[in-house]
Amino acid sequence: MNLSQIWAIVKKDVVSELRTKEMVVSMFLFVMLAMVIFNYAFGAEKNDLTPYAGGLLWTAFLFMSMLGLNRSFVHEKDEGCLDGLLLSPVDRSTILLGKMLGNLIFLIIVQVLAVPVFAVFFIEVNFLGRLGQFILSILLSDIGISAVGTLLATISINSKMRDMLLPIIFLPVSIPLVIAAVISTSGALAGAGSPDELQQISSAMKFLVAYDIIFLLVAYALYDFVVGE
Repeated sequence: MNLSQIWAIVKKDVVSELRTKEMVVSMFLFVMLAMVIFNYAFGAEKNDLTPYAGGLLWTAFLFMSMLGLNRSFVHEKDEGCLDGLLLSPVDRSTILLGKMLGNLIFLIIVQVLAVPVFAVFFIEVNFLGRLGQFILSILLSDIGISAVGTLLATISINSKMRDMLLPIIFLPVSIPLVIAAVISTSGALAGAGSPDELQQISSAMKFLVAYDIIFLLVAYALYDFVVGE
C-alpha cells in the first residue's frame, strides 16, 4: 500500500471538487432543505426537540451521503477517470482507500457547515461539554458510511440503473449503522444521565467501531473483484 498513491487520488478528488463545487454544494443544499422542512414540520410544537435531534440529523445526513457517493463516481465513470485508474500500476486497495478518504472528507466538510445551523434550529441545551462524544460518534459513523458507500457506489456505477441501485443496496446495509449513530448522537446532544442510558450509548459506540472494522475489511477484500467488473 503506497501512501503517496492514496494521497494522489484524494488530492485529485479534492482539487476536482474545488474547481466545480458541485458535490459539496448539492449535499449542503440538500441538508439545508431537509432542516427547513423539519423546522416547519415541527414548528407548531413548542416542545424541546433535543431528544429527537439525533434522528432528525441522521435522516438528513444519510440521504445527503447517498447523493454525494453517487456523484463522486459519476464523473469518474463518464470521463474515463476510473478506467485510467484501473490501467495505471496502482493496487485496487489503493483506489478504495483514496476514494473512501475523499468521500469522508466531503462528508465532514458538509457536516461542519450544517451542524451549527442544525443546532440553532433544534437544540435547546448546551452540549459543548459533550462535544467530544458528539464528534466521535459522527466520525465513527462517517467512516462506516464511507467504507460501505464507496464499495456499493462502485457496484452501482457499472449498472445502467445506477441512480436507483445505490439507495436500494445502500439503505439496508447502513440501517444498523444509522440506528447506532442516532443513539450515540442523541445521547451526546441530550446528555443522558441514567446508568441504562449510558450503557446504551456505550454499546452503540462499540457497535460503530465493530461495524467500521468489519466493513473496512469486507470492502478491502471485495474491492479488487468489484471494481474490475
